[in-house]
Amino acid sequence: MLSHCANTDCHKPFLRLREGKLFLVETDRLTKRGEPSVPPFVRARQKPRQVEHYWLCDECAAQWTLIYDRERGVALAPAKRPIAKVAAAAAQSGVA
Repeated sequence: MLSHCANTDCHKPFLRLREGKLFLVETDRLTKRGEPSVPPFVRARQKPRQVEHYWLCDECAAQWTLIYDRERGVALAPAKRPIAKVAAAAAQSGVA
């Protein structure tokens, strides 16, 4: 269950769905350490991926998004600015 912001530098508690941004991240299903391996006939029926839930608070969601990398797992990545904001910033700076 979600309990706090996915940004490890932020400790804001998850209280309401209408605040922040909820992420459903599809990840590879991994066998946990100490867990017996699943026989091949059972493994074939299991979904190879699973969905995990993450949440970023309003402040973090304005600056960050979440990505899934097979090597690092779920990680923060800078949020892309909307094109309208980029165009407005370019117009103010005189860049065509």
